[in-house]
Amino acid sequence: MALRDPSNTAEGEPIGFVLGPRRFEHGITWARILGALVVFVLLPALPNLGPVAVAVLGGYLIVWAIALHVLSDRVRTVRDQDRLSRFAFAGDSVVLLIGLVTVSPDPRWAIYPLMGVLFIITAAFRLGWGGTLAATAILSLEIVGVAIWRDLALGLRVDTPYVAFDLLMYGLTALLTTAMLNELGALRRERTVLMARASDVEILRRAERERGELLDRERSARAEAELATARLEALQQVADAALSRARLDDVLPKILERVAQLFDADFAVVLQRAQAQGTYALRASSTRGQVPRTVVLLQSGDAERAITSRRPIAIADHSTREIDTILGAQVREAALAPLYAGGDLVGLLYVMRRQGRAFSADELGLLGLVGERVAAAVERGALLEAERRARAEAEAAEARMRLLLQAGDALGTESALERRLEDITRIAVPKLADLCAVDLLEKDGALRRVALAAVEVGMERDNWALSSRIRRDRTHAHPVWEVIDAVKPTLWDELDPERIGRLAWSPGHLRMMLERDVCSWMAVPLADDGIRGVMVFVNAQSRRHFTANDLATAQQLASRVANAIVRSALG
Repeated sequence: MALRDPSNTAEGEPIGFVLGPRRFEHGITWARILGALVVFVLLPALPNLGPVAVAVLGGYLIVWAIALHVLSDRVRTVRDQDRLSRFAFAGDSVVLLIGLVTVSPDPRWAIYPLMGVLFIITAAFRLGWGGTLAATAILSLEIVGVAIWRDLALGLRVDTPYVAFDLLMYGLTALLTTAMLNELGALRRERTVLMARASDVEILRRAERERGELLDRERSARAEAELATARLEALQQVADAALSRARLDDVLPKILERVAQLFDADFAVVLQRAQAQGTYALRASSTRGQVPRTVVLLQSGDAERAITSRRPIAIADHSTREIDTILGAQVREAALAPLYAGGDLVGLLYVMRRQGRAFSADELGLLGLVGERVAAAVERGALLEAERRARAEAEAAEARMRLLLQAGDALGTESALERRLEDITRIAVPKLADLCAVDLLEKDGALRRVALAAVEVGMERDNWALSSRIRRDRTHAHPVWEVIDAVKPTLWDELDPERIGRLAWSPGHLRMMLERDVCSWMAVPLADDGIRGVMVFVNAQSRRHFTANDLATAQQLASRVANAIVRSALG
């Protein structure tokens, strides 16, 4: 027999929802077969209606057990189980009736009331309280009916107290079983309510957990969106700075400051490729202040790996030590991006942190985008610098040409030679130098100053006074004698203390040069048909330094001056 919970089991549910396992039905089957064997063995020794009745009871038990065993294996749903329970109830009623009739000569056999009680209890668990009432009524009718039949057919007197006792016991059994079923039902209903409440609480908890997870995901998504927006803004700022037409040395540190902020880094550095293999010059850094153009030799292999892969890489702690000495700080975590512009490697971009987490894959991807813009800025800066140099050179060439044309016009006038030479020096100042002088070699071997012009009146007056007070002859080891003797110009773009000392004709002259910050000097010989002299050019307050182009202009100007002097002597 299979027991089920009638309160919440649907008719069409699979048999898996039935509470009593199928092996319990098989156990009842074997109990019926054992009962049949007991009937065949023990019942013939007890009062009965004869061998036929015993055979009918025992055979019925065997057939009934086999039938129920076969039917129980075919049960698949709750509805099938209910049908089997009603069928078993009817069959068990017949078993009790046949057993009662078989032992009717002595119906007070003690096992019969016990079987009746078990039948009522079984019916209650099979069919509920309705089964309990039905089993009690059937047993009562069978007891009364058999008692009347014994009196009429067999002439045995009805034992009224015994029948009344059985009926009372069956009634009490029915009441107790019904009460027990009610309690079980209440417990089941309470259990169902508790399970429902627990299920509701679990649902609420699950909903709260899901809500918390959704909020966490929403916060995470918002944080990622805000981070992505901030990165895009920073990337746009880097791109805007890269498009600036300012000098690269001015704009690149600003770009690197934004790059360092973008990656929450302490340093961002650009190394520009140098001429020597594997060497790079520190071009700019996010740290404020002038960055020395230190040449770095990268030996760790990380740079070569990044250059080969053309992708940013995270580099180990030991690799960052190559530029620790340049930055003046130790770095723990770093990333490196090769800078390619137009297919050519233009440099390396380092982003470094003193402490903290390593660079993630997302940050390396972002660094690749930043590297493209920094490379574009470097390339654009190089082009702008080349453009500025070309424009400056063109403008300088144009200025030199105008200067030479003006010099030619000045030398072609009919005025006195010294007047024309003075005009030449004033044309050269300040376009070519801060001071320009023309010195001619006299027969006594001394230099005589015939023309002088300077950007400052005091400087011009002091130099005229110096040339009038001091005899400038070969007793002074001045570089101007080397220019005259070798007939070869001399250009000193930078003046160190030793050179300034050699240029001084006297202590007063040395003091004057130091006070006026003389920084660059050149002298060009005047040599044409016996004319010997020199043109001297000096830069001071302007802080300009003479170049090779300046020297070429000075030589052309000196050639025109020499020709003018020769023509004046011949005339």
